[in-house]
Amino acid sequence: MPAVPSLLRRRSAAVLLLLLTVAVVTVLPGGAAQAKRKPAPATPPPSPAKHVGVSTEGAPGGPELQELITSIGQVPDEVMWFVAWSVPGGFPTADAERVRALGATPVITWEPWDPSLGAGQTTYTPRSIAAGRHDAYLRQWARGIRAFGSPVVLRFAHEMNGTWYPWSPGVNGTTAADVVGAWRRVHAVLVKERATNAVLRWSPNVPFPGSTPMAQLWPGATYVGQVGLDGYNWAGHLPGTTWLSFGDVVGQGLDELSALTSLPVHVSETASPEKALDGTGNKAAWIRDMFASLRDDPRLAGVTWFHHDKELDWRIPSSPAATAAFREGLSSR
Repeated sequence: MPAVPSLLRRRSAAVLLLLLTVAVVTVLPGGAAQAKRKPAPATPPPSPAKHVGVSTEGAPGGPELQELITSIGQVPDEVMWFVAWSVPGGFPTADAERVRALGATPVITWEPWDPSLGAGQTTYTPRSIAAGRHDAYLRQWARGIRAFGSPVVLRFAHEMNGTWYPWSPGVNGTTAADVVGAWRRVHAVLVKERATNAVLRWSPNVPFPGSTPMAQLWPGATYVGQVGLDGYNWAGHLPGTTWLSFGDVVGQGLDELSALTSLPVHVSETASPEKALDGTGNKAAWIRDMFASLRDDPRLAGVTWFHHDKELDWRIPSSPAATAAFREGLSSR
């Protein structure tokens, strides 16, 4: 039976190899413990970058945007502008291309109304949107966005928890359920048209007495790509307000949002005047505080400065000190 000696030789060689391996492992520094040591954990990924955006009058085709870029010394990460549904022409491809050419992301505050008719208009109600009466318009936009090809952020029906837009609960009979239904309808059309580069940013206003609780208007995590928040330092220029730091302006809103979602928040509209109505306050210090909050608060994904001379002069270069503070903040992110 010649196979038996051959099998014995193979077994003897295997035993000898095992004994040698044990001996070698034992005499290595650390012995058997070193042989069992697990690989070092992978380096954790870096924290997501904090974004800074701007909204300017005439953006993105007007001269104000380029003037601001020159003033602050950098192209912002995002450029935001406002488009009402009453404006014909569909998705503004040319404007989006201007923003993309700068190296920034287009952010469109997409307002379902005709601004010339005020909050009392009834052409684009949340209920009619939810019922599909504006699907042709939505499809036109979705196809334009898809053809554009790059990411586009849509702030549809922003500040919906306020009282000043026709899509706010309580205005023209609008309910919270109508607002949620409209949001979900917009999302459904974008999905059906395969506009996968469209990102819906749900952007309420900071809470105030009389605002609708955010939880009543939350469309659900499935329907929201990003979360925003709008809030200004009215500094006494609006009745019932005082000078507030950036952290005080957005603090309660961040708390409410944290109860709804773990998504980081992009403060999509914010600004401060130079001084409070009583002469106190310091805009440069306010801007530095804003950038410190952006850097240190993990709940924040970014901020967008409302660079407009509207209710107040919210523009960044309202003083050399404010401009310098903004430039420093951009550089220190």
